Amino acid sequence: MKNYFFKLFIYTTFVISLFLQIIFNKSNNIILHIQWLTLILIYWILFHPYKINITTSFFIGLVIDFFTNYILGTHSLLLCIITYFLLYNRKLIINLNLIYKLLFITCILLLMNIIIYNINSINYDYIKLLLQSILNSFIWIIICFYFKRIRFKYRNF
Repeated sequence: MKNYFFKLFIYTTFVISLFLQIIFNKSNNIILHIQWLTLILIYWILFHPYKINITTSFFIGLVIDFFTNYILGTHSLLLCIITYFLLYNRKLIINLNLIYKLLFITCILLLMNIIIYNINSINYDYIKLLLQSILNSFIWIIICFYFKRIRFKYRNF
């Protein structure tokens, strides 16, 4: 029974992050576009890889494309590739220092944003995309600490 509650918790975090991403995507400032679903997905892939798979990331990518009016399938394909890469190199990434994890997540998000903006023909500035990726990676670190704290607090339940 404990496993079902944990999966329910994972999917509720996805739903909450979907609402947050829709709210923050309405801003005209490209730096403040926070990719909540992608950040939560990366966290769950790295710290609980047996609960999240490529199919889940594919459907999350479809939801992102549907609600953000991008070409349908771009996020799905990129998230599937990122999921496979993270699952394959999970032990290496987990053992990285906090600063290296921050840089690694920044590089992943920057490459993902450049590819998505080029495919969707959106004008952008590289500096703003870099700042957005750095902000998102700091938010990912905060998410990691917060979820570790929750996991430590409720580990017996």
